[in-house]
Amino acid sequence: MSQTLDLSSAPAILFLFGLSGSGKSYVGNLIGELTGCYVYHADDDITDEMILALQEKRPFTNEMRDRYFPIITEKILHLRQHHNFLVVTQAVYKQRHREYLCKNIPNMEMIFIDASDAVISQRLTTRNGGITGASALALRRDFEQPDSNIKVILNEGDKSMLVTQLNNYFSSAQPEKD
Repeated sequence: MSQTLDLSSAPAILFLFGLSGSGKSYVGNLIGELTGCYVYHADDDITDEMILALQEKRPFTNEMRDRYFPIITEKILHLRQHHNFLVVTQAVYKQRHREYLCKNIPNMEMIFIDASDAVISQRLTTRNGGITGASALALRRDFEQPDSNIKVILNEGDKSMLVTQLNNYFSSAQPEKD
């Protein structure tokens, strides 16, 4: 891939969210690989009660989520003190938690990573480790679609398609609009 990723007009923190299997971690890791930025996969810090819910193929409760998001907010703010540019990945299934993150973390933008149901299903069945298809299905029922003003990255192509979409949003060399 010879295309350059230009995030020169991006905020200090990009927060990638979406359904399990949409490719949040993949896109985050790609950004990290191409820019050298720090990538924080917030799933690494899910609580013990959330781990148990996943093992039992139960969705997270609102109370579980309410206890979790302050934890990762503090972690993100701490990481931001040590990194100029940060990418965070986490599903954030509820709109009120997206709003909480935006309210409590300055200079951050949420980006919805999307893929078709067929692509997501295929990814979940071929995954080694991580969330199971059954757990993802249980959680999917809880997902609230993002507001229409949220940037969307469609993750169904190759790396160059992802870079093109990111550059369209964040390159300082934006094409002039008619």
